[in-house]
This record gives sequence, C-alpha cells and structure tokens, in this order.
Amino acid sequence: MGKGFFPPMRRLKTFARVGKLYLFGRWERRRIPLTRLFYHLRIRSLFHAFERHLERPIQHLRLLTDRPRVRVYVDGKDAFACILKWIRKAQHMIVIQMFIWKDDPTGRMVAEALLRAADRGVMVSISKEALGDAFEWEEDFLTTKNDRLGVWHRFWHHSNIEVLYGHHGDHAKVYTIDDRVLLLTGMNIADEYRFDWHDLLIQVRSPALVQAYLSGGGRTDSLTLVMNQDSRSGIRPALRKFLQSAKRSIVLEHAYLSDPEVLQILARKSHTGVRITIILPAHPDSHHYANMQSVAWLIGHSSRQNLQIFLYPKMLHSKVTLVDHWRVFLGSANLMQESLDDMGEVNLLIDRSHHRALVKINTMVRLDILKSRLIEAPPSLWWYQRILGWLRL
Repeated sequence: MGKGFFPPMRRLKTFARVGKLYLFGRWERRRIPLTRLFYHLRIRSLFHAFERHLERPIQHLRLLTDRPRVRVYVDGKDAFACILKWIRKAQHMIVIQMFIWKDDPTGRMVAEALLRAADRGVMVSISKEALGDAFEWEEDFLTTKNDRLGVWHRFWHHSNIEVLYGHHGDHAKVYTIDDRVLLLTGMNIADEYRFDWHDLLIQVRSPALVQAYLSGGGRTDSLTLVMNQDSRSGIRPALRKFLQSAKRSIVLEHAYLSDPEVLQILARKSHTGVRITIILPAHPDSHHYANMQSVAWLIGHSSRQNLQIFLYPKMLHSKVTLVDHWRVFLGSANLMQESLDDMGEVNLLIDRSHHRALVKINTMVRLDILKSRLIEAPPSLWWYQRILGWLRL
C-alpha cells in the first residue's frame, strides 16, 4: 500500500515536515466554509427527495423539528462499526474533521468505505489537521498522496472527494452524514483507537444539531454543542459553568488532567461536600507526569473524604465529565490548557432527558472504576519527573 522500504526515513520526513510547520507555519484557526457545505447538502438533499417522491421534501423538512436521538458506543469495535454503517447510508454528503489518520488497516478501511460512497455520487469533504501528522509516525496520512496504485491513489484523485489539509490547530474528531447525523468522538482513525484504547463515540440523529455544528455551535432543546472555533473559545467557559453547577458529584474520566483552573474548581467543590471521582489511565501514551502532579496537588488541596482518584489499567482516551449523574459534557477536549483555550475542539452537553445515553455512560464509568486501582497516597515525584510534568509529559 505504498509504505515504502524505509519506514524510518518516512518517519523522519514526517517529523521534519511537522516541525517546520510548527516553527515557521502560520497558525490559522479553523476557517473551513462549513456553513456553505451545510446549505449545499441541504439543497442536494431536497432535490434528491423531490426526484424520488413528491412528498419526501415535506417529510424531510419535518425532520428539522424532531427531537434529537442520542446513542453511545463504547470502545472502537462498536464505534467504527457505527461509522462505517453511516458512511454506507450516506446519500448526499459526508463531512469529516480529523486530527490523526494513519495509513494502517483501520485508516485504509475508512478510506475504502469513503471511496465506495464517492463512487455512488456522495460528496466527501475531509479536513485533516497537519499537526496530527506528528503522531502518525511512518504511517502518516499526507504521504499516501504519493501512492501510484491502490486505495490511496483512487482516494486522492476521486472527483467527489475533497481533502482540506492545513495547520489549523484543530483537535476535533467529527463526522456529519448528510444533514441528519452527527458522530462526535475522541477517536482518531487508527488501529489503536479501534482495537486497544478505551474511548467512546456519540451518535446524534438531529438535522438541527448538524446545522449547529456546520454553523459554529448552538443549542437544541436538550443538547448544546460547544466549540473552540475561529477567534471564539467556547469550551473553557462552558466547562467552568458546568463544574460549578455540581450539587452532589463530579466524575471525570479523562486521559490528560493538568489545567490549573479545573484543578482549583475541583478542590473547592470537594470542600463544599461535592464528591469528586477521577479516573485516569495508569499508562497513558503521554502526559503521565503531568497527570501525577495534578493528582498530588488535588490530594493536598481537596477534602480527602470527598475525593477518590483511580488508575485505569489500559490506555483510557475518553473525555467524559459527569455532573450529578444525569448531565454529561464530553467530546474531543482534554483537561489541559492548550486544549481548553487554543485548539479547535467540539464538545456536547447532554441533559437528563436523554436517559438511555446517560444510563450507558454511568454504567461505563462504574465498570471502569471496578477495573481500576484507587490511589491512596500522593505520588512521589523526583525532580526530573516534576520537570517532565511541567513540560506536560
């Protein structure tokens, strides 16, 4: 599949390209013409419905007032099955925002599914973040553009597939299918997310929420889509308000925890009687010492009787904040300053009216706690480990 005979050289070229982009490239916040895409697919959808049956456009427009339907998929096997299902069902347009997309079996599987959709006339618009290449090693996405045969050659040269590749600092992972389904996840397109790492995907069937995403965020009756986009950083103020609203409990299941404001809010809430439960990965891919510094700080500044911190045995990549059991804030944003303030992110606030989704998230959290080890004392860190923590490593 065009991997070449010298993977290390491909890896070096990837790092050189990303390093040059990071040091000398111009960082521009996401400026993809998403609103234009939305109205374009709406027109295509209505014309397609009209051609099939005269009553279909009216039925289609009625969907705009339907109550959103939310479903949660835990871990990569079910999540990628959901993604492939909706790619197969797409009729008009697929819009994808992705941070990491590897040239591995999972990456090629998604590319092949998109090719089949494009072959039947579906327009595919992909925004790929250049900074994500640094995590793709010798399996980087952009190098596949040079393949002369196979799936990647057809992918890059298909008239119905558009790839917008650039340095936008966009960490979101979102799929929209036609103007009716939004898939929001922390999972990138790579084998580890499909087979090994613990994460989840949220499926929302709601034209109104698709429109909210493509037009920069917004609210339906029971869901609020919050985004860092262009010059607006919506994630931090929404998260601050969400945490401060807790009356009984806060549960965080996150891969990375180091933001000072979040830590201070958690400590203060613990002293007001709110139970704080935190689940972190025991062996994260990065950020381990920053996590341990945060754990030590929280143990030292919180009410010990209201604080429990657990270490999950596998790599945990989910980004779940659960308040009072029946409200959840989740998506792509990590609890670190760069993610909350600077990078493009997309999170969803779900209220208690989506009972089945919240029951599944609560069940997942309880099972994860049972698999995890309770931290009973502040972790001891050597001086060099504190430096690594300060470096967010």
